[in-house]
Amino acid sequence: MKRAGLILSAAALGLSAVLAGLALAQEKPRPVPTHIYLKAEAVSGVPGKQTTMVSILWPPGSTTGRHYHDGDEYALVTEGEITLLVDGKAPRTIHAGEAYHNTAGLVHETKNAGSVPAYSIAVFVLDKGKPLQQPAR
Repeated sequence: MKRAGLILSAAALGLSAVLAGLALAQEKPRPVPTHIYLKAEAVSGVPGKQTTMVSILWPPGSTTGRHYHDGDEYALVTEGEITLLVDGKAPRTIHAGEAYHNTAGLVHETKNAGSVPAYSIAVFVLDKGKPLQQPAR
Protein backbone atom coordinates (compact mmCIF):
# COMPACT_ATOMS: atom_id res chain seq x y z
CA MET A 1 0.00 0.00 0.00
CA LYS A 2 2.82 2.38 0.85
CA ARG A 3 4.41 1.58 -2.49
CA ALA A 4 1.22 2.47 -4.39
CA GLY A 5 1.04 5.75 -2.47
CA LEU A 6 4.67 6.54 -3.36
CA ILE A 7 4.02 5.75 -7.02
CA LEU A 8 0.95 7.98 -7.06
CA SER A 9 2.86 10.77 -5.30
CA ALA A 10 5.74 10.51 -7.79
CA ALA A 11 3.29 10.50 -10.71
CA ALA A 12 1.50 13.55 -9.31
CA LEU A 13 4.81 15.35 -8.79
CA GLY A 14 5.89 14.51 -12.35
CA LEU A 15 2.56 15.70 -13.76
CA SER A 16 2.85 18.93 -11.75
CA ALA A 17 6.31 19.55 -13.17
CA VAL A 18 5.07 18.98 -16.74
CA LEU A 19 2.09 21.29 -16.23
CA ALA A 20 4.30 23.96 -14.66
CA GLY A 21 6.66 23.70 -17.65
CA LEU A 22 3.76 24.08 -20.06
CA ALA A 23 2.48 27.11 -18.18
CA LEU A 24 5.92 28.75 -18.33
CA ALA A 25 6.21 27.97 -22.04
CA GLN A 26 2.83 29.59 -22.68
CA GLU A 27 3.75 32.71 -20.70
CA LYS A 28 6.94 33.30 -22.70
CA PRO A 29 6.42 36.57 -24.59
CA ARG A 30 6.84 36.61 -28.35
CA PRO A 31 9.77 38.60 -29.66
CA VAL A 32 8.87 41.91 -31.26
CA PRO A 33 10.31 43.50 -34.40
CA THR A 34 12.99 46.13 -33.82
CA HIS A 35 12.49 49.43 -35.67
CA ILE A 36 15.45 51.68 -36.45
CA TYR A 37 14.34 55.14 -37.61
CA LEU A 38 16.35 56.17 -40.65
CA LYS A 39 14.77 59.36 -41.95
CA ALA A 40 11.70 61.57 -41.55
CA GLU A 41 10.98 64.30 -44.09
CA ALA A 42 8.13 66.56 -45.10
CA VAL A 43 6.43 65.61 -48.38
CA SER A 44 7.15 68.30 -50.97
CA GLY A 45 4.10 70.35 -51.87
CA VAL A 46 1.79 68.55 -49.41
CA PRO A 47 1.49 70.59 -46.21
CA GLY A 48 1.15 68.51 -43.05
CA LYS A 49 2.34 65.23 -44.63
CA GLN A 50 5.63 63.49 -43.93
CA THR A 51 7.41 60.28 -44.82
CA THR A 52 9.15 58.17 -42.22
CA MET A 53 11.63 55.47 -43.26
CA VAL A 54 12.50 52.63 -40.90
CA SER A 55 14.69 49.55 -41.01
CA ILE A 56 13.04 46.57 -39.32
CA LEU A 57 14.68 43.47 -37.83
CA TRP A 58 12.23 40.56 -37.56
CA PRO A 59 13.51 37.91 -35.11
CA PRO A 60 12.07 34.42 -35.66
CA GLY A 61 8.57 34.27 -34.17
CA SER A 62 8.20 38.05 -33.96
CA THR A 63 4.91 39.73 -34.75
CA THR A 64 3.44 43.21 -34.87
CA GLY A 65 0.03 42.08 -33.64
CA ARG A 66 -3.07 43.26 -35.49
CA HIS A 67 -2.80 46.97 -36.31
CA TYR A 68 -3.33 49.61 -38.97
CA HIS A 69 -1.64 52.77 -40.19
CA ASP A 70 -3.28 56.16 -40.59
CA GLY A 71 -1.39 56.50 -43.88
CA ASP A 72 0.16 54.31 -46.55
CA GLU A 73 3.00 51.86 -45.87
CA TYR A 74 5.43 50.81 -48.61
CA ALA A 75 7.91 48.08 -47.68
CA LEU A 76 10.68 45.94 -49.15
CA VAL A 77 11.91 42.69 -47.59
CA THR A 78 15.70 42.72 -47.92
CA GLU A 79 16.55 39.39 -46.22
CA GLY A 80 14.54 36.34 -45.21
CA GLU A 81 10.77 36.33 -45.48
CA ILE A 82 7.78 37.63 -43.58
CA THR A 83 4.12 36.73 -43.58
CA LEU A 84 1.45 39.37 -44.10
CA LEU A 85 -1.97 38.60 -42.61
CA VAL A 86 -4.70 40.92 -43.87
CA ASP A 87 -8.21 40.62 -42.46
CA GLY A 88 -10.40 38.70 -44.91
CA LYS A 89 -7.53 37.56 -47.16
CA ALA A 90 -5.29 34.49 -47.35
CA PRO A 91 -1.86 34.87 -45.67
CA ARG A 92 0.84 36.11 -48.04
CA THR A 93 4.54 35.32 -47.72
CA ILE A 94 6.84 38.09 -48.89
CA HIS A 95 10.37 36.93 -49.76
CA ALA A 96 13.65 38.86 -49.95
CA GLY A 97 13.56 41.21 -52.92
CA GLU A 98 9.76 41.54 -52.88
CA ALA A 99 7.85 44.68 -51.93
CA TYR A 100 4.34 45.25 -50.61
CA HIS A 101 1.95 48.12 -49.91
CA ASN A 102 -0.62 48.48 -47.14
CA THR A 103 -3.20 51.20 -47.69
CA ALA A 104 -4.25 53.58 -44.93
CA GLY A 105 -6.61 51.94 -42.44
CA LEU A 106 -5.98 48.35 -43.62
CA VAL A 107 -6.04 46.06 -40.57
CA HIS A 108 -3.18 43.57 -40.79
CA GLU A 109 -0.50 41.70 -38.88
CA THR A 110 3.05 41.09 -40.05
CA LYS A 111 5.18 38.30 -38.63
CA ASN A 112 8.30 36.24 -39.13
CA ALA A 113 7.01 32.67 -39.06
CA GLY A 114 10.43 31.32 -40.08
CA SER A 115 13.43 30.14 -38.09
CA VAL A 116 15.91 32.82 -39.22
CA PRO A 117 15.83 36.61 -38.84
CA ALA A 118 14.30 38.71 -41.61
CA TYR A 119 14.93 42.35 -42.48
CA SER A 120 12.84 44.97 -44.25
CA ILE A 121 12.77 48.66 -45.04
CA ALA A 122 9.44 50.49 -44.75
CA VAL A 123 8.33 53.98 -45.69
CA PHE A 124 5.19 55.44 -44.11
CA VAL A 125 3.34 58.46 -45.50
CA LEU A 126 1.44 60.02 -42.61
CA ASP A 127 0.13 63.28 -41.25
CA LYS A 128 2.84 64.97 -39.18
CA GLY A 129 2.69 63.87 -35.55
CA LYS A 130 0.75 60.63 -36.19
CA PRO A 131 2.20 57.39 -34.77
CA LEU A 132 3.51 54.81 -37.24
CA GLN A 133 0.87 52.28 -36.22
CA GLN A 134 -2.31 51.97 -34.20
CA PRO A 135 -3.52 48.75 -32.52
CA ALA A 136 -6.59 47.21 -34.16
CA ARG A 137 -9.68 46.75 -32.00
